[in-house]
Amino acid sequence: MIRPRGINLVIGLGIFAAIAITLYWLTWFTAPQFIQARTPQAADYQIYVNFEQAFPLADAWLAIAALNGVIGLWKMRPWGFLSMLLAGSSAIFLGLMDLLYDLEHNMFMPFTAEAATELAIVVLLLVLGPLIITVLWRHRREFIR
Repeated sequence: MIRPRGINLVIGLGIFAAIAITLYWLTWFTAPQFIQARTPQAADYQIYVNFEQAFPLADAWLAIAALNGVIGLWKMRPWGFLSMLLAGSSAIFLGLMDLLYDLEHNMFMPFTAEAATELAIVVLLLVLGPLIITVLWRHRREFIR
């Protein structure tokens, strides 16, 4: 069976998500100064670190769901469709959690390179999650028979 172009896009997004999440957490634990939106001198630094360190397991779930979805979509299997829908939904949930924390704790002010990175992560999650779900839903008949 030939995969539709939209499904190939979703496969690429799933690969991107899994790699980006892995690289983010490797950087967080090995060279945090490159991605942390707060410096150790900030008054709320420990609160920020505690919040962020609550995410590795949820992010791992998203990465695993995306990788499983990639494999299943590549093979045009229904379980790949389901797994990638779960990954898209997880991206939206995590993006909303990040956004709410960022707004409540004024993470975007001052607008530094670190704040821009945080904003980029939120935007990616809140754009790519719905995009994945939308593309998959348009092709649902090819998976649900």
